[in-house]
Amino acid sequence: TNGVAMAAPIVVMLGIFFVPESPRWTYLHKGKEEAERVLKRLRQTDNVGHELQVIGDQVDEELAAQKGLAELLEPSIFKRVAIAMMLQVLQQATGINPIFSYGALIFKDITDAGIYSAFFLSGVNFLSTIPAMRWVDTTGRRKLLLIGAVGMVTGHLFAAILFTAICDGNVDNAGCPKVGGWFICVGSAFFVFNFAISWGPVCWIYPAEIFPLSVRATGVTLSTAANWAMGAVMTEVVKLFPHLNINGVFFLFAGLCCICGVFVYFFCPETKGIMLEDIEALFDKSKAKSPHFVEVKSPIENA
Repeated sequence: TNGVAMAAPIVVMLGIFFVPESPRWTYLHKGKEEAERVLKRLRQTDNVGHELQVIGDQVDEELAAQKGLAELLEPSIFKRVAIAMMLQVLQQATGINPIFSYGALIFKDITDAGIYSAFFLSGVNFLSTIPAMRWVDTTGRRKLLLIGAVGMVTGHLFAAILFTAICDGNVDNAGCPKVGGWFICVGSAFFVFNFAISWGPVCWIYPAEIFPLSVRATGVTLSTAANWAMGAVMTEVVKLFPHLNINGVFFLFAGLCCICGVFVYFFCPETKGIMLEDIEALFDKSKAKSPHFVEVKSPIENA
């Protein structure tokens, strides 16, 4: 019902009142002392003097060199815009929304229990986000995206190959044995697990980390727009089922997830434990030959 659907948004809305502003925004709009208070709350320590100084210096530099939207066209910034937008496009390309949007219809024929398979996948998605909250910081953004890409490819391939081997039907009548159908569902659940621990959260975190304060709002907005645009495109996937069959669509998703991993490997440097003020070095071509060779010392790590 509508009342039940409103419960989660209400909880989120109330929670917003307890979330502190970012130290950089606070420094820019409310001054150094208020930023120091926020920083101490976030770091759970009083030893924030050096980080506060770095933030202040960076804010001053950005204000002095502020160029407006033209700054987005600078090579270093434009590269980050492209990476952020592509991450969001690829997040949708993994097939996560079609799995949930049409999963009940797909697995209705495969397992004869579409509603239960949909609940199963939703449960896996929910439970998987719990360890993701820790792993995103302990494992790192880049590594988690790579691990997730491998896992998503594996899940889609398992489902596609199994459908090809044991099902003799099509999208209208899958012709799968019930037990085998549930194994196909398990393959999709493995995909959902790997998405939920990696590409689900990280594709929203990463864009917010890589932009300087002066263009962060615009950069994140563009990446979000890319996500929604690709989401709209993915709604057309249902039209591919009659031509590719269910296993063909799973093979397609596996190929797209493989592209996800390749993109991250070549274009996405690690941002774990690195201050936003040090992100510039990660996207400076003169600093490294490839993303994973860059090492940046951060006050967060040295504190």
